[in-house]
Amino acid sequence: MAQSADNEKTPDRTRLNNLFQLIDKSLCRMGKKTMSEDLQHVRYASSKLLQLLSAQDKLHKDLVFKQAGLVDILVNVLQQVSDENTLHNTISIFNELLGKSSAGKRATMLVNHGLAVVVFGILKQVVCQEISLSEEVLVLCHSVLAKIGHKDRKFGVKARLHRTLLLTLNLIKNNTCSFRFLQPLLQVLKLYTANSVNASYLGKHNAINIMFRIISTCGRKHVVCCKLAFENLSNMTKSKSNSARLIGMGGVPLLLGHHSDWHQADAKNRNISLRKAILNTLKNITNLKSGRQAFVESDGIRVLYNSAQDVSDSREVESLIMLASLIMRKCCPRNRLPLDNVLSAVTFSLPHSDVHIPECYTLAEFQATMSISARQSGDDSDHSSLDDDDDIDSDDERFRTDHPDESEDDTGDGLEPPEVRSMDELRMYDKFFPEVFEFDHFLSPMSEQDSAERISLRDREQSLLGLEDRLKGVQTGRRVEYSVPASDESSSSSLRSRLCETSEPVTAVNMKTGYSVVSLDFPTPSGVVPSTARKASTLSSSSKTSYQKGSSTSRKGKPAVSKKALQAKDKKLKKIPSVKGVDEFTDALCITSLATPRDYAEDGDQATNSSSEDLEEDNGEIVHDPRVYTQMARETNSVYRFEKMAFPDLNGGLSAVGLEPLYSRKFGVQRSKVFEDIDRMIHPETIYDHVVYDLDSTVTGAGAAYCQENSNLSNRDELRVGRQEGTFGILRFNAQFECGNLRKVIQVREFEYDLILNPDINTNHHHQWFYFEVSNMAAGINYRFNIVNCEKLNSQFNFGMQPVMFSVAEAAQGRAAWTRVGTDICYYRNHFLRSSQTTGGVKGKAYYTTTFTVRFMHNCDVCYLAYHYPYTYTMLRTHLFQWEGQVDQSQVFFRYQNLCETLGGNQVPVLTITAQPRSNMREDVEELWSRPYIFLSGRVHPGESNSSWVMKGTVDFLMSNKPAAQQLRERYIFKVVPMLNPDGVINGNHRSSLVAEDLNRRWLKPCPRLHPTIYHTKGLLQYLSTVNKTPLVYCDYHGHSRKKNIFMYGCSPQLSWMNNDTQNPVCTGNKAEDNGFKTLPRILHLSSPPFSLQNCSFVLERGKEATARVVVWRQIGVVRSYTMESSYCGCDQGKYKDQHLNTRMLEEMGHKFCEGLLRLAKTCTGFDQQLPDFGASTADFGSFEGLEDGEQDGFSKPTGASCLFEDTDLASFSDDDDRSGDDEENYGEDDIST
Repeated sequence: MAQSADNEKTPDRTRLNNLFQLIDKSLCRMGKKTMSEDLQHVRYASSKLLQLLSAQDKLHKDLVFKQAGLVDILVNVLQQVSDENTLHNTISIFNELLGKSSAGKRATMLVNHGLAVVVFGILKQVVCQEISLSEEVLVLCHSVLAKIGHKDRKFGVKARLHRTLLLTLNLIKNNTCSFRFLQPLLQVLKLYTANSVNASYLGKHNAINIMFRIISTCGRKHVVCCKLAFENLSNMTKSKSNSARLIGMGGVPLLLGHHSDWHQADAKNRNISLRKAILNTLKNITNLKSGRQAFVESDGIRVLYNSAQDVSDSREVESLIMLASLIMRKCCPRNRLPLDNVLSAVTFSLPHSDVHIPECYTLAEFQATMSISARQSGDDSDHSSLDDDDDIDSDDERFRTDHPDESEDDTGDGLEPPEVRSMDELRMYDKFFPEVFEFDHFLSPMSEQDSAERISLRDREQSLLGLEDRLKGVQTGRRVEYSVPASDESSSSSLRSRLCETSEPVTAVNMKTGYSVVSLDFPTPSGVVPSTARKASTLSSSSKTSYQKGSSTSRKGKPAVSKKALQAKDKKLKKIPSVKGVDEFTDALCITSLATPRDYAEDGDQATNSSSEDLEEDNGEIVHDPRVYTQMARETNSVYRFEKMAFPDLNGGLSAVGLEPLYSRKFGVQRSKVFEDIDRMIHPETIYDHVVYDLDSTVTGAGAAYCQENSNLSNRDELRVGRQEGTFGILRFNAQFECGNLRKVIQVREFEYDLILNPDINTNHHHQWFYFEVSNMAAGINYRFNIVNCEKLNSQFNFGMQPVMFSVAEAAQGRAAWTRVGTDICYYRNHFLRSSQTTGGVKGKAYYTTTFTVRFMHNCDVCYLAYHYPYTYTMLRTHLFQWEGQVDQSQVFFRYQNLCETLGGNQVPVLTITAQPRSNMREDVEELWSRPYIFLSGRVHPGESNSSWVMKGTVDFLMSNKPAAQQLRERYIFKVVPMLNPDGVINGNHRSSLVAEDLNRRWLKPCPRLHPTIYHTKGLLQYLSTVNKTPLVYCDYHGHSRKKNIFMYGCSPQLSWMNNDTQNPVCTGNKAEDNGFKTLPRILHLSSPPFSLQNCSFVLERGKEATARVVVWRQIGVVRSYTMESSYCGCDQGKYKDQHLNTRMLEEMGHKFCEGLLRLAKTCTGFDQQLPDFGASTADFGSFEGLEDGEQDGFSKPTGASCLFEDTDLASFSDDDDRSGDDEENYGEDDIST
């Protein structure tokens, strides 16, 4: 049977080929001389081909397409023959070949053979009246075009060039009731109108009216034609002129009527595409103000709201609901925030600077609020434009509309010249290098006599006590302040002569290691005056340093502070008169003033003894003490007036033990929240509109008495738990405590509240960080919180992030911890309109809403809600206090000094951490000086509290008794500025300092008066660079709100915005790029579970030239200059995948960073001249040996969680190795996009 079928098809194939050969021969003869006989042959052959292809199966159609020459023959017929019958036959053949449904591959092949151009050519001849064809042939031409047009990218342009637009439109007009012809014509018109030029042209020629006529004619019977008409309207109304035409002809009510009719008729959702075309048309129309007005006047919001509510449970029509919500939100009335002024509730008067004009002086609100001097007002005339963020993630430069730091760069081709500071200016930083100058007296001839002996613990204590007699300082609380002798010039000159014996200022050399010690271009500190006031002196006043007397402990985890040492210090402290007040604790932690934290030294001794083993296991983590925190809080200066201390901060503020998974949002939550907001517009009578918290009223009511010292702060939250305050169930709010941020709260429904955040001080924007107290709640009720003035385009709240909550009632039951809470969490654009002053002059921008629902567990509890785990400035000072108390001075060289004073009057701490020299011999002291520096900084952005938790973990590790920590101290000298923006942290800012500027964009030319923390931190780095001790690593700790994981940004000249970036420490001469800066991120990727190498980037963007990372890299010369970003949210890879990052993970990251530096010392041996000789080859990435004394290398092989890598893992860590995965796109310095 099969053989007989094949025999039957063989003659047909032969006949098919014979027909094509006949056509081809006839066309060849016609090309030379047109003869009627040849035309008849072509007409005959084309007619027979049409019959054969129509009657037979798919085999013959496939045969035509398999032989490309056959298609060319048919195309040539259309080009050479103008006979109507032949054209009709040939076009019908193409219709048969394409089939009823559009065939992708066949259509593409025909387009490639030029069929579309040939058919357009025929239609052009008709337009030009060169030939005359019947309407049936013209419709057949459009049928072919409809089937192949979607495969031709230039289809609309070709149609316009061949002048076929009006021909098609006229055919549609003449066949509005002939639906057999109408369908292919509308399909072609849809392809035309996809081109915006064509759409505008057709709209001018009454195409919109014709579409409405077809829609009314089709009714519900001819659904396909009706759908095509609506889709054509949708395409045409993308043009504003066409939208205006439709509005003018009253089309909005007609479209709403059709939408309602089809919504009711299409109960089974079979015509979703048609209904979507109607909504798309409405969406285009409402882009115009007149369209929105017409939509509202036609009651369109209510129509779409009701229809969307009817199908809210159907996943099938989700696209329709989203379109409807988009249109309604666009047309809802835009309201201003219910505030009299968008400027911060409290402003701060700034000092005058001759070198820098703060950006806040350009704000009209600021000028109206603050009294600015006449000279400053005159200077502001040249700065009338507002440099601001335009509805952006300020952590992500891709969304900036203007770049204040780039304005000067754009005028030239190169970089700004680096800031140059003279040697005399840099001498002020001598005192911040006690590791150099404190050991001057140990190199005296008397000490060299005993150089063969190691300094015992007892000898060290005696020598330090002897040194104390030379110091003229005062005790302030925990610390002993002292000054280096100013008159002892002999020791200074002897030190210079011993370490700098040549006439040129060269680097001294350690005779044992052969590496640099320190370049003594500067004299030793002189003229240092001790501070006698309780307030610490700064660089702007008298200079000082601090020193902690030695305390004994052994290497094997004995108590960090001996009882004898504490008792001795306690006796001294008892001589200080106590502060008035009763020194006691109540059950509610109502803490009164303390004379000094040393008053409880004996209690601290017992606590230290009992927990010494835990501290060693926990990498030296300290135990938070509320009494210390209370004393420190009363010395903190703020712009806002604080009413209390926050209970979580008072008690350490740690996260809950265990993992907390990312929140998985249910389907439709965001949509339902948007529709609830729309319901407010439709039914305003249901809104409470009751103000329950208003910071502006508090400030206005207090008047001039508002700003006062926070000298009597306490916390009574435990007494408040269970007590009703006012009407039960109506929440009470408060944020008047350190780091708090909440401006206004409005109750909108019974259990729903709108919250407005305060902007950064002296600004009118930067709303992200929130931290507030809520009380008087009813247990088991779902309370909804809407933070309505967020600014970022997106947030991790849409991708699993939850806010954190601390319950005082839970803490009273022994569960004192921050926990991730909240359901129905989402982030979306709302109807509140931003002022153009907050968007850099751009009008029409809207705020965004962060919404979440919390169910409280206890009646009348006192709870705290925050964006992330808070870490206050007072908490930092408390930890510094405790680090000083537990330091083992026999092993750890630890100095805590005040770098400078902020504008708000708060001290900026700088830490020096390294290992004590093994003896007072010259070799050991010089070995200390020869150690390379690691410079760390953090919290330049106040809202990035996660960076402070990583910093805490880093310092905890450095101060611990772990062997790895001791080896790290023996390898490096650490300079740490843990908080670069204390004023912003204290006052609850998110991004700025009191100057209302991003300090991480002020590193190029910081102002000493307005940006003192950046100015002096950069000064320390410049000092190190000048004395030839450029840090081996610089790392600035940050937080990131739009990416997950922890990752780094580095600097690669090959990925620079400049084509030939040679002004950097990597490119020297003809040397190829050194990829050593990629080693540390790779180490961290293998050792730390939350760290992701894939998220790291080494791109240099022009907008980042003023950031710490790039300035330290380019101007200071630190090759390994990084920004380490920690996500507010969690991880999407590794051990902690789909888990939130908590404080313990962040502190663990600090530990792992230190361990990574330890391995970095091994991998980069010989790479940097500042490193001492490790006695290991660069290629030897092998074993970590034991930590027993006497080993040359001194590295150990950690076990368990401390184990970094196996040998095989480190084989890929060569500095010359490069991976394409490292060169990721740079999404921003500080904070990506989700």
